Amino acid sequence: MFANKYIKAFKPYPLVSHKAWEIENKKDILKLDWNEATIPPSPKVKENILNFLDNGMINWYPDVNNIKLLEKLSFYAKVPIKNIQYFASSDSLHEYIARTFIEPEDRIVIVAPTYDNFRVVVESSGALTEFYYLDDNFCLDIDNFEYYLNLHKPKIVYICNPNNPTGTLYEKELIKRLISKFENIMFIVDEAYYEFTGVSCASLALDYENILISRTFSKAFALASFRVGYAIASQHNIRLLSKIRNPKNITTFSQIAAISALDDLEYMKSYVKEVLDAKIYFKNELEKLNIKVFDGGGNFVLIKLDLSIKKEFMNYLSMKNIFIRDYGHIKGMESYIRITIGTKEQMNIVVTEIKNFYNAK
Repeated sequence: MFANKYIKAFKPYPLVSHKAWEIENKKDILKLDWNEATIPPSPKVKENILNFLDNGMINWYPDVNNIKLLEKLSFYAKVPIKNIQYFASSDSLHEYIARTFIEPEDRIVIVAPTYDNFRVVVESSGALTEFYYLDDNFCLDIDNFEYYLNLHKPKIVYICNPNNPTGTLYEKELIKRLISKFENIMFIVDEAYYEFTGVSCASLALDYENILISRTFSKAFALASFRVGYAIASQHNIRLLSKIRNPKNITTFSQIAAISALDDLEYMKSYVKEVLDAKIYFKNELEKLNIKVFDGGGNFVLIKLDLSIKKEFMNYLSMKNIFIRDYGHIKGMESYIRITIGTKEQMNIVVTEIKNFYNAK
């Protein structure tokens, strides 16, 4: 009886199976369902955290304005420090975006199918979400989309670039075309997988007020458990977000981990290259089995299976401690699954088990 009326009404974000966490020997697991990195982060992360445990002020709150981290983010993102702010994950940033820019009954358009967290956050704030669906090949018809925006006039548009789970990649010029044409719409561009494409709209935030970019350390930097993300936006929008941001919520360990990862960019770049090479190998092997693979940007592929075998396919891999993501809960994607790409060695294990599954049919 006391619940927020918006919370009562919306559907929660569907989580993956919890089975991977329940297995005692996690070294035997290939967790390919949430697009985390499949290797540990840079050794500098562990080294610097252990040093802090021995010598740091654990009894203090975290640094509430970590200039060193902001400077390194500024250098990495190639934008001034005043256009950057860090948060306790990009998911947390989504919540601050909602609290800062959204009021009840605001119309929010989400380019879909896509990551569902933003939908949950804005609906819990009382916003009205609408989905603009990509075509059957998961491409965006830009002319039709512009017609749609002119007709519906949303306050905010959410675009994941590259898109999760379809891999759809939107070039910077396309985003620039949208933000320059629709100055009264705020475009939230989620660049969670930026490192795997190199395509970014960060520089547009220096010239336009109506774009805000979210990024994360959970994917290419392998820091998912530390929960670190950051925003790139105009100085005005960064100031607005910072008004309500709780700076104590980004733990000292998370800050150390992010700084350490940024101090070892070659480690991250080497992992990204290995993932992209493994992705080509994996796609080629699956296509030999006549499996339809969508392999756009990101550290994942989207796969279309015969619906009659999808459940059996997923159960088989689960029994082999290989966990993948079912997308059957999304409209029009009942036949689809998503598989995170790891190293070549890891994906060879997956290929072997997929071949074993089909050979047994």
